[in-house]
Amino acid sequence: MKFKAILIDMDGTLTDTESIYQVNWVKAARELGYDFFTREDALFLRSAWAPYAEEHFREKYGDKMDYDKLRCLCNDITAEELKQIGVPLKPYAKEFLEALKKTDLKIVLVSSTRMENVIKRLKETELYDYFEEIISAYTTKRGKPFPEPYLYACEVIGVDPKETIAVEDSPNGVMSAVSAGCNTIMVPDITEADDELKAGLFGYAKDLMEVLDIIEQ
Repeated sequence: MKFKAILIDMDGTLTDTESIYQVNWVKAARELGYDFFTREDALFLRSAWAPYAEEHFREKYGDKMDYDKLRCLCNDITAEELKQIGVPLKPYAKEFLEALKKTDLKIVLVSSTRMENVIKRLKETELYDYFEEIISAYTTKRGKPFPEPYLYACEVIGVDPKETIAVEDSPNGVMSAVSAGCNTIMVPDITEADDELKAGLFGYAKDLMEVLDIIEQ
């Protein structure tokens, strides 16, 4: 099958921001007195749709934790940090997008981040102009790990999910893309995929340049 589009996640895939969020989830939790909040809790939150995460923590911690307050504080801490240090890129991010520009694939961003922050970060890192469409999961009924963000992206560009490649770094993102029917390549950021997650993948790459090799093959 000839692929028509490539759908790419942002945090942890193109921008090296997921590791910053991981530190700041824990930092925000400690500031709020949530000493029970663990690193595993932070890992669970990668690309997670806010209502989905809120329900998870309500079931786990009951009324001991206000997830919305935690999320807002983490976002504030992260925004201030990125203002100071700039938005870091993953290795080969620009080279990867430059190479894609030479193909006939439609290049689409599919992010769990709010649109205003997506645009801000893409412009700051000079990645904005590479994308034909930019999709924020906040504009869909449900976000990752549900399929709606990728299904909506395919609807916008008029392409069947089976004709797309999706590139993701986190379990929630992978589940979203796979359940939408996209041919999903994982470039793990913080943790490797387990066997169950790998079973649904089209490909598994150590970095973005290896994604190109998989597509070409």
